[in-house]
Amino acid sequence: MRKILLSLFFLGWLLPVNALPVSKNSDTFLETDSAGYRSYRLDEVTVISNPKAYAKLFEFPGSITYLSERNIEELNLRSVKDISTVAPNLFIPDYGSKLISSAYIRGIGSRINSPAVGLNVNNIPYLDKSAFDFDFLEIDRIEILRGPQGTLYGRNTMAGLINIYTKSPFDYQGTKIMLGGGNYSAMGISAFTSRKINGKMAFSLGARYRSNDGYFTNKYNDKSSGDTKVGGAQFQFQWRANKRCKLAVNFDFESSDQKGYPYNFYDKETGKWGDINYNDESSYRRDVITGGVLAQYIHDRFMFSSTTSYQFLDDDLHFDQDFTPLSIFTLRQKQRAHTVTQELVIKATPEKRWQWLAGVFGSYQGQKTDGPVDFRNDGIRLLIADQTNKQLATLKDKFPAMPVMKVDVNNSDLYIDGIYRTPSYGFAAFGQFTANDLFTKGLSVTAGLRLDYEHLEITHHTYATEDLSGHITGTKNIMGNDIELFRIPFVLPLGLEGAESMNTVELLPKFEIKYTFAKSAFIYASAARGYRSGGYNFQMFSNLIQAQIRTDMMKTLMDNMPGMGGNMPSMGGSSEPLSVNDVISYKPEHSWNYEIGGRARMLDNKLTADAALFYIDCRDQQISAVSGYGRVTRNSGRTASYGLEASLQATPVKSVLLTAGYGYTHATFKKYHDGASDYTGNYVPFAPMHTLSVTGAYTLNINRNTSLTFDAQYLGRGKIYWTERNDVSQGFYGLLNAGITLANRNAEIRLWSKNLLDTRYQSFYFETMNAENLAVDNSFMQRGRPLTFGMDVTVKF
Repeated sequence: MRKILLSLFFLGWLLPVNALPVSKNSDTFLETDSAGYRSYRLDEVTVISNPKAYAKLFEFPGSITYLSERNIEELNLRSVKDISTVAPNLFIPDYGSKLISSAYIRGIGSRINSPAVGLNVNNIPYLDKSAFDFDFLEIDRIEILRGPQGTLYGRNTMAGLINIYTKSPFDYQGTKIMLGGGNYSAMGISAFTSRKINGKMAFSLGARYRSNDGYFTNKYNDKSSGDTKVGGAQFQFQWRANKRCKLAVNFDFESSDQKGYPYNFYDKETGKWGDINYNDESSYRRDVITGGVLAQYIHDRFMFSSTTSYQFLDDDLHFDQDFTPLSIFTLRQKQRAHTVTQELVIKATPEKRWQWLAGVFGSYQGQKTDGPVDFRNDGIRLLIADQTNKQLATLKDKFPAMPVMKVDVNNSDLYIDGIYRTPSYGFAAFGQFTANDLFTKGLSVTAGLRLDYEHLEITHHTYATEDLSGHITGTKNIMGNDIELFRIPFVLPLGLEGAESMNTVELLPKFEIKYTFAKSAFIYASAARGYRSGGYNFQMFSNLIQAQIRTDMMKTLMDNMPGMGGNMPSMGGSSEPLSVNDVISYKPEHSWNYEIGGRARMLDNKLTADAALFYIDCRDQQISAVSGYGRVTRNSGRTASYGLEASLQATPVKSVLLTAGYGYTHATFKKYHDGASDYTGNYVPFAPMHTLSVTGAYTLNINRNTSLTFDAQYLGRGKIYWTERNDVSQGFYGLLNAGITLANRNAEIRLWSKNLLDTRYQSFYFETMNAENLAVDNSFMQRGRPLTFGMDVTVKF
């Protein structure tokens, strides 16, 4: 009851800040700083920052959330995962490691493999979501675009797109040093400087480091689970040779080291939480280097831009795959990827009645993944020897005349290595045309189309570093005595090797109509097609090796068992050889998104309101599922999602900033049968039904150069189903955050807290193989972050 009353107290006088207040100039937003109010021209066409868009923020015909530098600071957004808390219908669960960035918009998303939500940083596309989760440093603004963006941005943006822009060295000059600390031994330091070399050239340079202990404790070793260390640097150079030619060079490096993971055992029948209690190492190390060159030429009639990028990713994941004190098996995944992209865009100059855009895009990614699975002594006993003996006992029940057979394995450890090379490349051509004031003033129509081609290969080599060996004993009870009839030794070399490939050609159209019926109000309707790439499941190779063990074991019996002559009864399973491609591959996912909405400014621009309704028809939706020894991606058949987003932004007085945002998503399976169960009519997992953001800030100007700002946010989401069966879920919950900032021209002190009421909630749930009883999976849950608080001190000069 105390938590509810405190929540109502804060909600009674504060609402959220997702955008900035509007001045009497309808195209200018105002932002408070230590010197009072300064204006940002959000409608200014800064082509170097976005080669594909001209639309003023307010006039953008789509569902969008905009976060300014001040929003990012007040909401204490430190990484991409934090954005999820403030944007309607965006869900990025914070669990596991930086490897895992499972982004969902409107019920469409991805837990593993290809992303469904795209990420661009300074217009550089991050094609691999293993690199999505990076720490922020001097971010200027963030845009979250909901709905398919594939016509302009290509595959894997079928649910939406996140654009992140760092500060331009032409817009900010000076040096900032920040020191911070908090509970759980949190500490951070960053330094950033930005300088103009002359009127045509400017650069910025920054570095960052942070660390913290994990929020929870592993009972097995009494150590915190989730300790994190992250460091990085960034560099930006911009050259404006003249009014027509511009060049920007961006570079970012980040290195991270995490210990984990805080997965509690969970009884889904009773809803009771167990301990974090596992014995083998779990950790994640990652290095990411990203660089890009953006060049632009402005002609009187057109603008031409070139964007070239390179990204290098090197990481190493260790996983106690069973998350129990038993030594069952561990998983390691080590990736090394080189990604190169090139895009050329030409478009008409702005403020023309006829707007057009055309471009080409190419990408190449060379990736090598090492994915060994190490079966430890308990795993060999439970998963190989005991399971084989259970199958032999079942055969004995069916065929009583058979002798009693038992398998004994000599190996104390079975290390199955896997090396997978997955080069891919793609090409695309796209165009978009807009007719303004068509037939009548204020009516515009847009049509766009993208032709996208992708080629993906996999060369795989999965093998055991030593042969599986042991013996099979056959006994028979004769006159009360067990007589050994035979002892057959076996030595089984294990391995699979081969290559597969897939080609995808897609057309991604977009249609849009917009009517502006006043200077500060418009409505729109759109239809767009999106798709997400298909791919391969590396973890399925362990299942194929298990099938190989069963087949080779039976062949040994058939060839060597006295009197059988090769006529051994089957132990179960198909006798047909498995198609590797059918087992490991999954198909592309496709969707049509239909949307209507509008936006308006009222009360002398003190109130902005927008709303959007959507319906999504999705075919072959990619669903993450447990299969044998790991988690894989499968195609679900068909899903449907509908809902809305709405927001209000108000500035009743110049010292108060208020915003409220709400999203509703109803996502269900229209057709999905996984071969064992029919999930038709069930809710799609990992799609919160409600998202709510209510935040606000009040600034007290102590004098001309000093201000004191109070801010608070109430952030809610739920109900979230965790499984296709809909048997485990997290109900709606809310988090209360707050902060106080004292600032002047040269320094700033900020006290902040997150989850102020220490609300307990589930951030993630999964099921995995129960080695002791394969009929019932083990369930695990990760608890959301508890109450955290700290202080940041920033010095500017």
